[in-house]
Amino acid sequence: MNTTERIYSLQQAVILTGFSAGKFRYNREKLTKAGVHISDDGWRIPHSTLAKLGWLGVKAPRGVIAPPSRLELAELRVKELEAENSKLKAELNERPARRRGLFSR
Repeated sequence: MNTTERIYSLQQAVILTGFSAGKFRYNREKLTKAGVHISDDGWRIPHSTLAKLGWLGVKAPRGVIAPPSRLELAELRVKELEAENSKLKAELNERPARRRGLFSR
């Protein structure tokens, strides 16, 4: 999953695709295999999953989805920073240990 893509709740995906919530629930297994995360907190449906399944543009949207909230944008930024942090940690672990003088012990 791309960390900068839009993630939808079940209700948002229903509005965007024009499909019913029942269709999503019926296809739950197919959706989870394609990248949807379902937990007690709700559904997290990546935009790329809806596109990959061909569920976008088939029916007219039921409404307009609001642009990402400040919270969603902050969550995306946190994920980006976590990925960058993991990458930097891996790079540090790959480098050979160097002597750092008095403070190396």
